[in-house]
Amino acid sequence: MLKAVISHNEQATIVELPMDRLSLQYELSQIGIRRLAKDIPIMDEEDQPISVKLYSESDIGQNLAMLFRPSHSLEDANVCAHAVVHARPEVQDEIEQSIVYGQYHSPQAVLADIKAMTTDLIAVTVNYYCPLQVRMTDEEYGDWYEVDNGYALDNKRAIRELLQKEQNEDMNDMADYFDGSESAKAKIVSAVWDVHEVNGELFGVIRTGLREILSPAEEQEWIDELIGQAADGFGEGLEQRPICTADGEIYVSFWNSGSDYFMENETVFRQRMSADPNLETMKLE
Repeated sequence: MLKAVISHNEQATIVELPMDRLSLQYELSQIGIRRLAKDIPIMDEEDQPISVKLYSESDIGQNLAMLFRPSHSLEDANVCAHAVVHARPEVQDEIEQSIVYGQYHSPQAVLADIKAMTTDLIAVTVNYYCPLQVRMTDEEYGDWYEVDNGYALDNKRAIRELLQKEQNEDMNDMADYFDGSESAKAKIVSAVWDVHEVNGELFGVIRTGLREILSPAEEQEWIDELIGQAADGFGEGLEQRPICTADGEIYVSFWNSGSDYFMENETVFRQRMSADPNLETMKLE
């Protein structure tokens, strides 16, 4: 959609946007740039150590490129191009037409419109719950050991901040990785990973925005996808990120290999919690 001519110390490269962040940083390193894309302004000036010029061979791309100013970064251009290219089909044509006809004054306005139009597609939200595994490392030997859920509950805000950061750094919504049936994919709009306190314990929750309710078979596909993401995808990366606490670093996982692990919708989860003889009532945060 966009092409960026990037110059640095008499070296230059042309990159096509959107591009995944790691690949973009690699391309920058090839011409000796060690700065992050978010720290490189869109500025085509000869007296600058790094210059960036955006252009495109399409009308949509040309009009999008015109929205960027020196106050915007190469990262901003990459994220905006990604959002337009990967917008859901139901909103993409309208977004592209608005770009062509100059309806936007900034890339932020483009992103806000894509987000609002995508949110409007959601008719119902279904929460899927799973237990959290919390671990620490032995400072002397470096071994992992599991700790009580209270460590997660006491650090709920820090866990949420980490979840938000990890999701922001991935330009895709988690739902974009779902490779299930066409009928299920057509219904699933978004997936946001979070944590909820239930009866004094912290659980993982994935808020799933849907155009319409999934059939039992489609829901099982989605649950299988969430378990896979928890074990080998998003969750695998998350559990390697330390969270600093007063008692040391903790690591939080949305998956574990125990026989008591589950991933289930809120209705089933309520039934599970209500069946606990130690609980008088179930209170969701």
